[in-house]
Amino acid sequence: MASVDGPEAGGGTADPDLAHEPAAAARQRRSRGRFYGGVLVIGLLVVLALALSRWLGLGPTLLDPDRVERDVATQFEERYDVGVDIDCPHGMEVVEGRDYECDAETDDHEDLELVITITDEDDAAYTWDVD
Repeated sequence: MASVDGPEAGGGTADPDLAHEPAAAARQRRSRGRFYGGVLVIGLLVVLALALSRWLGLGPTLLDPDRVERDVATQFEERYDVGVDIDCPHGMEVVEGRDYECDAETDDHEDLELVITITDEDDAAYTWDVD
């Protein structure tokens, strides 16, 4: 009895490397999917950890720009007898000695720059001056 190897024998392809290609490709796709899934999970955990640390107060202490603007505007008006509209940046980290610049415009339409200087980290105290 003769043995026939190849497509004529009904056994599929004659090349053994091609016979395993679909299984290898599927394993490679699963491997890539696991990798990207792992990266996604790690990314989400990092974002969650950062958000949680801010919520628990473990992140840096920041000045509230709205409160700074309101308080400095009140003091400015008391000192100079003119109202002022102030715009301070967000993210003013409370680090002793650090300066932040706030844009301001008086009711007389004079543009000013105010400098906020952190004087005490523990109390989040600051001073301000016209630059």
